[in-house]
Amino acid sequence: MNVLRTLQGGLLALTLAGCGAGAGTSEQRSASSSVPAYVTEPFSHEQKLIAQGARLIVADGCSACHLMTGKSGLGPSFSSFAGHVVRLADGRKALVDEPFLRKGLEDPRAELLKGYDPAPMLAAVARLHLADQPRQVAALAAFIEQVGPEP
Repeated sequence: MNVLRTLQGGLLALTLAGCGAGAGTSEQRSASSSVPAYVTEPFSHEQKLIAQGARLIVADGCSACHLMTGKSGLGPSFSSFAGHVVRLADGRKALVDEPFLRKGLEDPRAELLKGYDPAPMLAAVARLHLADQPRQVAALAAFIEQVGPEP
């Protein structure tokens, strides 16, 4: 139930972030200076990637293993993953940044995480053909980074 609430809250925030993005002319926008720019300006490329990634996280089923907050799940929680140093199965440590995320989404065998069974991730990546979907990989990585801690 907590996962469902987390997803609903995240999707609601993404939906509301786009409300009014194209509303009105530039004259109308400048006249209403009390409205924050993030409400009236169009999405940037990065924001579009993050929104697409959020949709994919839900549609592709990633949220079932990765959006649990404060609980140990099948996979690492996105809220405590990006921006952190993780221990790999071979004992090395790695910073979870965009290149690490992209590599893991394209080939999860490349950097196996200590303490997690790789089978569910391997099956999901194979089912989704992520190695052949660079745009989806970029969107997923952008979303996962956004959920991580502030720089």
